[in-house]
Amino acid sequence: MNLLISLFYAPAVFYSLRNFELKTVSLIIFIFSFIWLVFSIKKSIKEYIFPLFYLFVSILAYFLDNFLFLKILPLLISGLISIYILYSYIHKNSFIFIFLEKFNKKIEEEEKIYIHKSTLFWFVVSLSNVLIHSFVLYSKDMLYWTFYSSIGWYFLFIVAGIMQFIHKKVYFEAKVHV
Repeated sequence: MNLLISLFYAPAVFYSLRNFELKTVSLIIFIFSFIWLVFSIKKSIKEYIFPLFYLFVSILAYFLDNFLFLKILPLLISGLISIYILYSYIHKNSFIFIFLEKFNKKIEEEEKIYIHKSTLFWFVVSLSNVLIHSFVLYSKDMLYWTFYSSIGWYFLFIVAGIMQFIHKKVYFEAKVHV
């Protein structure tokens, strides 16, 4: 759900602000976020932290009457994800293991070590995403912000995923031939 909303957030804000006042858009985001929070509340904290961010940002945008608060949300979420990835690296419980557990995939010890080290790579990718979000946040071009904040950042992670996949293949094939 979070990824789907992230795809539509920037285009919806861009379109809405062309047709409505900032306070109206903020109120709509607040109502939507509140409903989303209500449906997420009985789940884990990971499920309702994002609607809380949307709620908080919509309140700030409404009362401070500043569009920057609506525009900053993708940057805040990217920052939160970067912190989570770094946290998972430091505590030697890579976020990647969470995804692998969902698929009931068994992992050998050597691959666990590789995954832990690759978590640092994903932190650098995520931090790069934060830097790009920071740049587009202050860009005067709303289309550029809309594109990167909705689907542009997916390309960064897809390219990084392809790089990781190739590196993993080469890394383990080199170990077999040694």
